[in-house]
Amino acid sequence: MKPTAVFLRLAQILLRQGAVFWTALLLVTITSLFQPLRPYLYRYVIDHPLQEGDAKALLWWGVALIGITFLHSAFQRGQTVFTQRLAWSIARQLRKELFSKVLRLSIPTLEKYPTGILYTRTLTDTQTLQSTLSETFLVIAGELLQLFFLIGLMFFMNVRLTLATLIVMPLGLWTSRYFSRKIRESFARVRLYIARMNGYLQEFFQSRELTESVGAEPALWSRFTRLNHLYYLSYRRVVGYFAWFFPTMETVTLIGLTGVLLYGAYLIHEGEATVGALVAFSLYQQLFFRPFRIIADQVNSLQMGLVSAERIFRLLDQHGEEKSTGEVPPSPPPYTLSIERISFGYTEERYVLRDLTLHFAPGAVYGITAPTGTGKSTLFYLLLGYYAPQKGEIRLGNLPLSRWDKQRLRELIAYIPQEPVLFEGTLRENLTLYEDFSDAEIWEAARRLGFLEYVEGWDLEQSISMGGSSFSAGERQLIALWRAALRKPAVWILDEPTAHIDPSTEALIYRRLRLLASDAIVIVVAHRPEAQAYCDHIIALNPAHAA
Repeated sequence: MKPTAVFLRLAQILLRQGAVFWTALLLVTITSLFQPLRPYLYRYVIDHPLQEGDAKALLWWGVALIGITFLHSAFQRGQTVFTQRLAWSIARQLRKELFSKVLRLSIPTLEKYPTGILYTRTLTDTQTLQSTLSETFLVIAGELLQLFFLIGLMFFMNVRLTLATLIVMPLGLWTSRYFSRKIRESFARVRLYIARMNGYLQEFFQSRELTESVGAEPALWSRFTRLNHLYYLSYRRVVGYFAWFFPTMETVTLIGLTGVLLYGAYLIHEGEATVGALVAFSLYQQLFFRPFRIIADQVNSLQMGLVSAERIFRLLDQHGEEKSTGEVPPSPPPYTLSIERISFGYTEERYVLRDLTLHFAPGAVYGITAPTGTGKSTLFYLLLGYYAPQKGEIRLGNLPLSRWDKQRLRELIAYIPQEPVLFEGTLRENLTLYEDFSDAEIWEAARRLGFLEYVEGWDLEQSISMGGSSFSAGERQLIALWRAALRKPAVWILDEPTAHIDPSTEALIYRRLRLLASDAIVIVVAHRPEAQAYCDHIIALNPAHAA
């Protein structure tokens, strides 16, 4: 996305903020009038009260200038308040849009994004953009407005001195544009390596026990060192451009000031300018390049903000959202589940499943055995509607999954992986996932599963650490089953649900699954004979089902 397109899209977002934006813009406009006004007033004071020796007029002008200074400060405070409010409002809105977008994207699309990049877009990039809008975007807009007012006053005072001031403008513009482009390109690389570092560190911290157990620290340190060095080199390049940018802009300013002073002295000698005008134009010349210096000073934030905005917009524009509408069978559960000669592959070169046909009916527990690589997990993802088979059809309740309302479909399917997912929060929040379930419904779900006696001493408000590390593996699995039972699914898919549970609790859970199967389909990955003994049917996925 080109910088111009990013800028225009940001402008559209600003316009949608309504009264807050227009108030901020009005305050920025009024504030920008004060700086050009002061030199104009100084010219008048020097050329009239001062030269005329009118002490009383000088006193009144001094009081007026002090009053203007206080008024300027008041408008600046209002500008700061409204620009900060505007920026925070936009950042909050974009975070909501990004989170909503991620929720709507399909699993295949999300798999293209490392977790660290999604985290960076939602938090880091929105925070950077907020900082840019509040401290840079409207500030630069105010400086440019000030430049227009300044040029107008300059032409009104003395056309020839104004043209002398503007003669170095092309050089200043070219310098600013050249370095801005180079710095923007450099910051794009900086943001890339920030995202990679975020993703790598998140993966490392989540797998710390595993990496330490296999002694992988030297290799991990080597990879971190390489990423860190690339990040350092990308930022050093930015610093290098800044090291040239500031001195170059100062040189352009000094060239312009020297020209104005020399030409102004000549005009005074010819009687075509006054001392007050020359003083005013020397100040105007400094103010004339102030926007360029402000851009130079704020270019770090500006470029990072534009890069962050571009990355945010790119994610918001990402295609691959799941259909928001669909059908639901006219009759309520229980449903039958049919898999008719499906074939599926993540790539065209190799099918994971080929010509697979299965039928499931409520009232029975189906055990699946499958060697590694024969498509067990892929089959579950197909049943959940994450992917669609290239050939064949899956039907639930006599309705093809491709036509199902995906949200309702997943409400009716409980998928419990071998390693259940728990979030940092309370037990209640992990069970309800922030939905509105009463205490009675929560404890009734535990009773239906048959382990109320085991968990009745638990406090629903007790804290669970990230990943559920404060619970044993077996307890985490019980919480996952409990969470699923709350929603009364029509299909249970359990990937070795008792792999980490003691034999007595395992027997209890499987006996309860037999009861749940009276009005639901229960599919269990059951490799061990102890688990298979509780199944009504055993289905063997074998390499013949894969290419």
